[in-house]
Amino acid sequence: MKKLAVATLIAGVATQSFAATDLESAFKEAKLLGQIRAFYIDRNYESGGNDRSAFAIGGKAGFETAPVYGLKAGVMFYTTNGIDAHRTDNGVLNKHLDSSLFGKDKKSTTYVGQLYLQYDINKTTLKIGRQEINTPLAGMDDARMLPNLFEGALITNKSLDKTTLILGHFWNMAYGTFANAYSACSYLGLQSGYGCGGYTSLNVGLAKYDTGNFMNMGKQAIGKSNAGVTVLAAIYEGIPNLKLQFWDYYAWDMLNAVYLQGDYTFNVANMKTTVSAQYINETNVGNNIKKVFGKEVGANLFGAKINVNPVSSLNVYAAWSTTGKDEGKLLNGGLVTPWGGTPGFVQGTVTRLGYVADTTAWKVGASYDIIKGLNLHVAYSYFNVGNKAVYASRTHDASETDWDITYKCRLIKNLEWKARGIYTWNFVPGQNFTEYRLIANYNF
Repeated sequence: MKKLAVATLIAGVATQSFAATDLESAFKEAKLLGQIRAFYIDRNYESGGNDRSAFAIGGKAGFETAPVYGLKAGVMFYTTNGIDAHRTDNGVLNKHLDSSLFGKDKKSTTYVGQLYLQYDINKTTLKIGRQEINTPLAGMDDARMLPNLFEGALITNKSLDKTTLILGHFWNMAYGTFANAYSACSYLGLQSGYGCGGYTSLNVGLAKYDTGNFMNMGKQAIGKSNAGVTVLAAIYEGIPNLKLQFWDYYAWDMLNAVYLQGDYTFNVANMKTTVSAQYINETNVGNNIKKVFGKEVGANLFGAKINVNPVSSLNVYAAWSTTGKDEGKLLNGGLVTPWGGTPGFVQGTVTRLGYVADTTAWKVGASYDIIKGLNLHVAYSYFNVGNKAVYASRTHDASETDWDITYKCRLIKNLEWKARGIYTWNFVPGQNFTEYRLIANYNF
């Protein structure tokens, strides 16, 4: 019903408002928008694992009308299509096909991912319908072929000097293809950006998420519908060199999550330096989580980071984070991150253990512009996981080493190539693997 309501609203407002001025011009001056993406991934386990790989082509394409009296509408289609994504001779799913590039059951899929109205007046923007959002604890997590998407209303206001105010409410979301890398409703998935996908029991198996299907925010998170998630934020930059962020996510009958971040930039020996701090706090709201899992939410994360630019082409950084522990709370006090938001300063390309309970983590990295348009990034992340991290049930150390090469083609505008190497150790106790990715993005 909500899908039909949004579509009807777009059609109705377009007919009444645009027709009263110049509907024809609004569509004649519409912009074609999108991205073509090709993605190859190959993962190999050191021993006893299910090696997998995949190649897919897809992306997104749509249009946005020209504004008429500040009002415009947009639609965007998303698709992923396997190349040589075959099944076995008897029709059984190829177990070596990496599910994170595809839709449900490792199939190609196409759907309407964005369908919205946007109204701009003075310094205020209202956007309602299906849309992309990127916020600390709810976001696209565009790590594979297709991102997470959200359905709701978002108001952004910049009337106050150096201040951005945000108010939103989202009732539905659709998981992208990366969700399929996790077991639906697993301990690790719940702490790595993904929830239950409609299921109510833990560890129900791989590839159970229905990619592109817009479902209630609560149902996606814990398998139980709720009134959605209300977001309130303030971003202040009125003090020179200082940026402060406050975000509050009220997930009705689930939890309340607060995210704080501060970034201060100054010069040390003529080197641009930024020091940052972050804090996440989650508290329980209502009875839904306890009904599903038997425990209430209660979690904290502290993080710090320093970033230094010795020269304009080089950036080096170091980060640290720690989480609490409480055996009386869900996940023994680990964070619940079911809507794609994983903003921790310490996070590997694959490894997201910094959100589990009783874990201290640190990360070092460097980014260097070799020549204009060609960048090399290297990083090392280390996680000391305590015995209260329920996904592993025992103390262990884990690490990830990464390199990324990004090339923005100067001959073909808006074309970007990426190559990535990922080397994990003890991702879960005793599990080591290497992973390579090749990605091409063309934006238009």
